[in-house]
Amino acid sequence: MSARAHLISARPLCRHSDGEEVQTQVLALAGLATLEIGFGYCRACGHIYQVRPPSAAILDQHYAAFSNYTCFDPAAARTAPPAASTRRLLTLAEARAPRAGTVYEVGCATGFHLRHFRSAGWDVGGCDPSPKAAAQAQDLFGIAVDCGFEAEILPRQKDLAVVVFSHVLEHLSDPLAALTRARDALRDDGVVLLEVPCAIAPHLMPPGWFTFEHLQYFSENALLRMLHAAGLAPIELRVAFKAELYPVIAVIAGKGAQQSRPTEDKLAALQARQFLDVLVWRDDSLWGATSRRLRDLTGPAYVWCAGVHTAQLFDRTELLKSADVLGIVDRDAQKWGHLQAERAIISPEDFRARYDEEPVVISSFASEAQIAQSLAEYGIAPKRIVRLYG
Repeated sequence: MSARAHLISARPLCRHSDGEEVQTQVLALAGLATLEIGFGYCRACGHIYQVRPPSAAILDQHYAAFSNYTCFDPAAARTAPPAASTRRLLTLAEARAPRAGTVYEVGCATGFHLRHFRSAGWDVGGCDPSPKAAAQAQDLFGIAVDCGFEAEILPRQKDLAVVVFSHVLEHLSDPLAALTRARDALRDDGVVLLEVPCAIAPHLMPPGWFTFEHLQYFSENALLRMLHAAGLAPIELRVAFKAELYPVIAVIAGKGAQQSRPTEDKLAALQARQFLDVLVWRDDSLWGATSRRLRDLTGPAYVWCAGVHTAQLFDRTELLKSADVLGIVDRDAQKWGHLQAERAIISPEDFRARYDEEPVVISSFASEAQIAQSLAEYGIAPKRIVRLYG
């Protein structure tokens, strides 16, 4: 992986032009393009971010076409208990937020958080840029979602009790502006409730923590400085080290005095560099272990799961060179007929019709065990299932 320093035009926190790139990824994205992106940090303030992000057009196309939260089991979704992330948000809200009024979620997807806030007694609403996600929120839970980007929709909202950002700020090119709009939409006693991945404990990170969809990577320090600059006063902050695949940080904040945008913080920059040195070393080690698991794989094979992780797998290993990848299997119909790394993305049914005892590589860190079980149910012999992590 290359490491180089250069001036960066997009500077989301302090606006200094002193970014340093520490990792490069060349990603063949499903149904889109092959592009090179870079991750690094600001040497002035220490904020970690994509120093060479994809274009807004590529991101918009990705979210519209392939990252819109397809629900495969509507009946199960309607009766599912709150997920761990929902419970964390609800716990903070029930302890610290106004007990009446509207909870409005930015990037609410299919409304899986909002249905539980509604059950807890709040009125609910939200916005999401994906028409499909918005339609599913209505169909699954009867929640009306404003379809569009928060920069257009949030300024129309007034007197909200709670504005929620659940794993959304890291996707935004200007999270400080989004937080400022959220503050303006609150009533006087309203709060912003957010959760984001936390740049802490690099030894706990999975392979590919730096990912195409995440433009920002928040340390506790950077997040607090951003909140203050947006005119938000933190009420409570919680870091969960093993709550998800990686550490997360949840914050609830009320209206406060708007402070100036953060400037230089050399200690924060040094801490960011130390974090990144360990993270990049660990990431290289994890992908090295994955490569070793694939070194004996030659001849025809299939890959299960099309998406960003598979793009990283192709970038960080020699799989495409050592094996003849016949196709990439995915159960999401939106992806069928598209290409990833010039390989066709096919349906499970198409795969079963073609399958002739070739190895199947599972390309998913989060869902590997469940996919392995499904493959076994398809009748694929365990010795033909290639697990990279379990």
